[in-house]
Amino acid sequence: MKKHMLIAVLLLAPCSIAAIPAPASQLQDSAPATQPAPAAPVAQAAPVTAWPTPEKVVAILDTKLALTDSQKSELVPIIAERQQKLKALAADTSGRPRRRVRKAEEILKDSDKKIKKVLSPEQQEKYAAMEQQMREQLMERMQEAKSGGAE
Repeated sequence: MKKHMLIAVLLLAPCSIAAIPAPASQLQDSAPATQPAPAAPVAQAAPVTAWPTPEKVVAILDTKLALTDSQKSELVPIIAERQQKLKALAADTSGRPRRRVRKAEEILKDSDKKIKKVLSPEQQEKYAAMEQQMREQLMERMQEAKSGGAE
């Protein structure tokens, strides 16, 4: 069960800022007003949040990277494709968990290459720092979920 929760965290909260769903406080139009309560308590899994639109993700990136209008228009389809692939992968539970994790990593790696081609060298450095910060936060959440499930 813990193994499947870890895989779910990896698939639903990828390591890159451009793919991570934003907190509900940042999603005004795309988040549902209420979410149904789970049927049975689960070992404190990460909260499910709605995926932000690709435009919202680019707006978040813009606040951190000071994107040009041209960069914004190039990034929207890259983010949209990334999200579409990750959502499809998360919805497809037929594959082996490790294979699904590897596939998610491939999707992220491929889209990150495309994103970095659009960015200037200075923006690439900032983007790499953002990715590292997100990885660290993901690891913290995974540790919390692991310790929370063991109590």
